[in-house]
Amino acid sequence: MAVIALMLASADIAHSATPKPDGIVAIRSVKLETPLAAGRTVLLDITARIADGWHINSAHPLADYYIPTRMEVAPPAHVNAGAIVYPGARLVTLAFAGAEKLSVFTGTVEFRIPLTASAEFSNGIGAPAKIQLRYQACNDAQCLRPASIGTTVDLSSVTTAASSSDGAGFDGAVSAGGEAAPSEAAISGIFAQHGYLIGLLAVLLGGLALNLTPCVYPLIGVTIAYFGNESGAPRKVVVLAGLYVLGIALMFSGVGVAVALSGGLFGSALQNPYVLAAIAAMLLALAASSFGLFALQPPQWLMRRAGVARPGYLGALVMGLGMGVVAAPCIGPIVLGLLLMVQRSGSALFGFVLFFTLAIGLGLPYIALALAAGNIRRLPRSGEWLAWIEQLFGFVLAGLALYFLDPLVPNRIITRALPYYAAAAGIFLGFVSPAGRNWRPFLVIRSAIGVVSAVALIWLMIQSRRTIPQLAFEPFNPALLQAAKSQRKPVVVDFSADWCVPCREMERTTFVDPAVVREASGFVRLRANLTAENPANQAIIKQFGIEGVPTTVFIDASGNIRKHRVGYIGPDEFLKYLREFD
Repeated sequence: MAVIALMLASADIAHSATPKPDGIVAIRSVKLETPLAAGRTVLLDITARIADGWHINSAHPLADYYIPTRMEVAPPAHVNAGAIVYPGARLVTLAFAGAEKLSVFTGTVEFRIPLTASAEFSNGIGAPAKIQLRYQACNDAQCLRPASIGTTVDLSSVTTAASSSDGAGFDGAVSAGGEAAPSEAAISGIFAQHGYLIGLLAVLLGGLALNLTPCVYPLIGVTIAYFGNESGAPRKVVVLAGLYVLGIALMFSGVGVAVALSGGLFGSALQNPYVLAAIAAMLLALAASSFGLFALQPPQWLMRRAGVARPGYLGALVMGLGMGVVAAPCIGPIVLGLLLMVQRSGSALFGFVLFFTLAIGLGLPYIALALAAGNIRRLPRSGEWLAWIEQLFGFVLAGLALYFLDPLVPNRIITRALPYYAAAAGIFLGFVSPAGRNWRPFLVIRSAIGVVSAVALIWLMIQSRRTIPQLAFEPFNPALLQAAKSQRKPVVVDFSADWCVPCREMERTTFVDPAVVREASGFVRLRANLTAENPANQAIIKQFGIEGVPTTVFIDASGNIRKHRVGYIGPDEFLKYLREFD
């Protein structure tokens, strides 16, 4: 009896370890940017806290079967609510999920809603607003059923606060993460894993690399022509070149600050299908330029001015500002990722530092070019190597355009096709492109890229055609459960849902393991899909005490539950449970 009591106590502890779905997220604060008044539009800031160790799907999850987070605000009379600006999502990988990425919210998140009060609105008679947040929570092992939390607040009496972008500092930039572009995710990952020093160094090196983009490379010639007329002392040339680079840096930094102070408008615009389509069209146009369909060159007036102007101090600064404007359209992938990262942070200081560092990297070669301008008669011929690099940038820009179009296409088809696109681009650059054939060292490099891409494409095609034996389950039916008991057969019941991430991982790992498939052949295998909230599923949930999915129940030949396991089960652990019935 003591042993049984101890087991029951342990079961109660395990049972209570899983929190209730509506207890994962709590609304911490509701604030207005400024008091609500007739004829004005103000921002409503709602801050919510997600329990440690848990996450909820973002507003734009990466697949249709994930349940998106939705904030709903029912404003008071004579007040209209605008489009909700959701927080920046984080791309995460679960402990068991390999390289698969999930778009989630974690920690403390902030939702912003513009509220517009009509002329009939009166702030002195109360302004009740209903707030409801719908979400679905998971941790590394299980997913809970969708839930919602809500509250009602009087907007005429809530506290006001400055926009949370004030003083957000560097921490906001890194913790917010991002889901909008691959470049943003990569840069955010460097800052998160290696700190600011390494992150800023990576941005600096990225700025240096931008000099090889199609319409930045010609600016090297402009720089040489501009400083070629200067015959002063080297110290003066260095000062002038420094002002020139400072002009470029100030132009880029101004963009970063403006985005940080936009109050989330930049990020919310990227949720609009028309904006996404426009960005994709712009990127495709730049890609067409990289493939030689048309030329992007510095304006002729700039080239003429560079050839005759003498670089005074103010002139060098103004010329640098102009160079920043000319270069901006050609460096989309890196700059767009940085813009999104700054927008997530809401920090003007972070935006300034990030783009200042990028521009310094872009402009550093120009200081050396300014010193050597008097001795350089002409630039080296761009040659086939630059034509090949321009084609590489063209494929990158086209791939990024496809990425932005992906949310507009059902079932993330483009995301699944991108690896094939990358491999095909590598094969073209390695074997088909005429650029770089006549220089033997470069021919070796591009051929190696082609070989690797061909191998990658073959591997992708083999994987797509590969059929793997998988553990088969029958739909849950109480009659089948009773029949198994009559036939003295053990039973495995898998409780899952379409929105359950660990459930799909068990499909991909555990249920295709050859040893598991072989060992489970002697079991009656049932699956209860709890996606729908109907009476039948509610009865199953109550009967087996299901609080989260996946839940796996192992029943012996006598009909007794031997194991009730909540969460992801790997192949080795699942096999161990099966062998306990031998």
